[in-house]
Amino acid sequence: MGRAAGSPLDDALKALDEGRLQDAVRSARRTAEMDPTSLTALRVLAMAQERLGEVTDALATYENALRLAPDDPDLLNGLGRLALELDLAPVAAGMARQSLAARPGDPEAVCLLGRALALEGRVQEAIRCLADHLGAYPEQAGVWNALGVLMSDTGDPVMAETAFAEAIRLNPELVPARFNQANLLVTLGETRRALDALLEIPETNLNARERATLRFSRACARLQMGDLPGGWRDYEARNDPGLSGAADFEAPGRRWRPGDPLDELDLLLFGEQGLGDEVLFASLLPDLLKRTDRPARIHFAVEPRLVSLFQRSFPEVSVIAHSTVGTGGRKIRRIPASHNATRVSAWTPIGDLLPVLRPDITAFPGHNGFLIADPQRVLEWRDWLTRAPGGLRVGLLWKSGLLAGARGLSFAGFESWAPVLQAPGVTFVNLQYGDCAEEIAFARDHLGVEILTPPGLDLKEDLEGVAALSCALDLVIGVANASFNLAGACGGRTWLVSGPDAWTVLGSGRYPWYPQVRLFPSARLGDWADILATVGRALAAEAGP
Repeated sequence: MGRAAGSPLDDALKALDEGRLQDAVRSARRTAEMDPTSLTALRVLAMAQERLGEVTDALATYENALRLAPDDPDLLNGLGRLALELDLAPVAAGMARQSLAARPGDPEAVCLLGRALALEGRVQEAIRCLADHLGAYPEQAGVWNALGVLMSDTGDPVMAETAFAEAIRLNPELVPARFNQANLLVTLGETRRALDALLEIPETNLNARERATLRFSRACARLQMGDLPGGWRDYEARNDPGLSGAADFEAPGRRWRPGDPLDELDLLLFGEQGLGDEVLFASLLPDLLKRTDRPARIHFAVEPRLVSLFQRSFPEVSVIAHSTVGTGGRKIRRIPASHNATRVSAWTPIGDLLPVLRPDITAFPGHNGFLIADPQRVLEWRDWLTRAPGGLRVGLLWKSGLLAGARGLSFAGFESWAPVLQAPGVTFVNLQYGDCAEEIAFARDHLGVEILTPPGLDLKEDLEGVAALSCALDLVIGVANASFNLAGACGGRTWLVSGPDAWTVLGSGRYPWYPQVRLFPSARLGDWADILATVGRALAAEAGP
């Protein structure tokens, strides 16, 4: 017996097809409550919850549906996708293998398996898995796209471009492949071509994740080319719920938006994204405080390790610690309940001030830092350095705490730093947080260079100490990680080694966030030999005879 026209299940299917996800959830849930054995209702409910980012609810619904159909490939794939959202790569791989056993040749399942293997660190196995699959099913555009992503992440842009081109040839409407091809062009320094390709992708008929990804990709390309108005407009997508890794914010008051008045507000600013970004965007605060229409009072919620440093630097601002929790696959950033925020009338992530305070490159002020390191600790580190070997005292940073996927190509391997480390007349001091014993041993045993470890300093947790040491050193050389941002923000002499795709340069040929920074950009992503040799020569000249 068929369904009655206009039934809740029909409404749910129609709403899902039209992208009205909340309506789909309501109608599908109503059907499932009336008939708990309706596999279609549970499937629609799970898919709508997943697309809304309600990972916990979607997980429960998929599991309920799987009890009715234990070998259903679509349900297994759905659970695998959610497992990846929750960083459960082995679980995702298991679901993908079950799906492939039930439906051999399933393109979504093999792509899921490839992603899961790569996240487990088994990248070459993931590449072989996809390549073998394409040997049997060469017409599957989505698998070509997944292979291109892996080849890009492993530093093989030629093969990646070939794979993306084949995916697009097979399916010209495959939006993820078009995204990925454009992003690859950005990393290769062909930003104009990349932006043209992104602008050709219409936003109509994209789902929420695709639309947010498109806007964020356009933002990076536009900002890299120096188009700040267009770039900041698209950069709003960084906190779009559809973008993977984006954060939600919980705060009292209403959300402030660019164009709203600032004066007479008790405004709560959230530091956003990673710790380095929180420091970078804090450069907006001095300009906000100088405005004639400045807020009546400013609260600034930052990473707990930054509170004392920021409060010293901005005594007229109420600096508090935020916390970030994961729930249902989403990150939520909030202020503690103990904070008296009853007078807060509006809040915003601090990056929303960028189009207001940095409308063009001329709006970046020339300054010598905006954070104030602890003067007593600066003196203590200077005293320690007088007892170190002679020569130019240089702090060194060479990697980020996050090196997964293509991001790892933005940082040179430690061995590539040999021309810098072997510059004569230099004493190196380690500023690199995380486990770096292997690199320090390599410098000592293979290059004959002793990198000093600052005594008693936790380089990850004691950011006050890192800031003070950066100011006591003659020079800091490194990559754009959190500690480098601290050194630049405190006004220390800094040299930045970057890839060719750093959007933060903003098409200026310099580093406008910290005017004292000397920029050393590589010509091609992953090709570090020439630029590090240049840094080594510049450092030798700086150190003198």
